[in-house]
Amino acid sequence: MPKVSVIMPAYNAVSYLEESVKSLLDQSFKDWELLLVDDCSKDETAILAKKIAANDPRIRFVQKEKNSGSADTRNTGIDLATGEYIAFLDADDLWEPEFLEKMIPFMEKNGSPFSFASYRIIDENGFEFCEPFLVKSKSYSYSDLLHYNRVGLLTAIYHVPSVGKKYFDPSLKSLRDDYALWLDIVREGKVAFANSEVLARYRVRRGAATSNKKKVMLAHFRMLKNREKLPFLYALILTLIHGLLGLRKYKTK
Repeated sequence: MPKVSVIMPAYNAVSYLEESVKSLLDQSFKDWELLLVDDCSKDETAILAKKIAANDPRIRFVQKEKNSGSADTRNTGIDLATGEYIAFLDADDLWEPEFLEKMIPFMEKNGSPFSFASYRIIDENGFEFCEPFLVKSKSYSYSDLLHYNRVGLLTAIYHVPSVGKKYFDPSLKSLRDDYALWLDIVREGKVAFANSEVLARYRVRRGAATSNKKKVMLAHFRMLKNREKLPFLYALILTLIHGLLGLRKYKTK
């Protein structure tokens, strides 16, 4: 059984897939498996993914039968995962070579069921166009994360024996489904431990679902109100806070 199962959904990611997988292959920590799940891409992503998987027995390529979005695609990978830890790396994001070597001992030292880290922000060409998104090395409760989501998906890792297999909510249509998952993990008295080290690179792409800020904020509000059962005004206030802090996230260098 591998120590870490890495979940990578892919959709029309042929331009970035090889580089993202290479950032996993370059990890100094080698005890991992990759579940590379193609969500019925319209380009040559599946062809490239099959070729990549054929070169390393730790990589398993999975072809979905119909397109269903990133949340359901990640869930397919989680279903197949056999690792003690589950981590997430999208097909256009990158890990620094020491990401797993730093994060797994960090979690073991803290007895952490769920952890995340700081990360850099890059554009489509890999250029770091703004300041890194930094988190403080401390524990975060449900209330802390409810007031502001500090967890970058590409740095999130959870410990399966501690929390069980936790899944994304496909009903959220791949908007704020990751945030809902983090809240699910820490909801029942568990805390998330943050590593302040900058250990990954998040790629911002034009046309991505999360680039439509109004759509994201509406999804955020609905998730807090309907899923987390917050009062209307409280959910609205938290949504506005997230929006304002989100603008600060992309502070140019």
